[in-house]
Amino acid sequence: MGFQLKRLFSSPIFIGTLALIFAGLLVSLVCAGLKVVYIEASTWFVIVYLFLLALALLVTICTNTLHKYRLALLAMISIGLSINVGHIGWYINATIGVLQAMAAGLIFVEITLFFWVLILGSGPGTYLADLCGTGADGKGHMLPMTDVAKARTSYRQTINMTTNAAAGASTITDYYSSELNQSVMSGKLRDSTTGVYKARALYAYDANPDDPNEISIAKDEVMLVIDDSGKWWQVKKDDGTVGIAPSNYITRILS
Repeated sequence: MGFQLKRLFSSPIFIGTLALIFAGLLVSLVCAGLKVVYIEASTWFVIVYLFLLALALLVTICTNTLHKYRLALLAMISIGLSINVGHIGWYINATIGVLQAMAAGLIFVEITLFFWVLILGSGPGTYLADLCGTGADGKGHMLPMTDVAKARTSYRQTINMTTNAAAGASTITDYYSSELNQSVMSGKLRDSTTGVYKARALYAYDANPDDPNEISIAKDEVMLVIDDSGKWWQVKKDDGTVGIAPSNYITRILS
């Protein structure tokens, strides 16, 4: 899969929060080094623990494995959130300015951890999960909300072109039904070069009522993928319904 730093740039939320937590940890570490005699031994553990935690999140993002370790990271972040707040309370009441500055750095860290709990704790289909790509399907497909409008607009343009070109096809369902041969309609897997194959829904998805092109799917529902060229895939359900669904909710059935 490989470590690619450019993957981090697809999520401004993670860029901002990682920058905030590393800045907070740096401030805390410098302040602790200036007043070592006043620093509790457990504080050093907290700083190292939170640094390694932030580093682990950075690695999972850049290796495209955040969807695999999301729950483990969520548990460790929750622990960090709890132990860090105790140290903030200890040092913020100190009469020494350096220790108060250290508490300020830990507050930045606490804010970051709070946001990470919200992000990683959000399930597939929620705004934060789609925004940050934490609802990925194992192939690492991310669906930032900024791309949704573009994908829908591009899809509508494609549909308008194909439906206008389809003689005698009153609806998009009629058009695709006429294009699929009997073997596909009966559920047999066609050769991959045809571009049509069976797939299974990883998660349930409720279609946007304001977009007639979208289609609702149930978890583990089997369907045919007609077009997988974009981030929104064209699918056909067993009942003959045709529409688009987000690609990170669907996975191909290989056998």
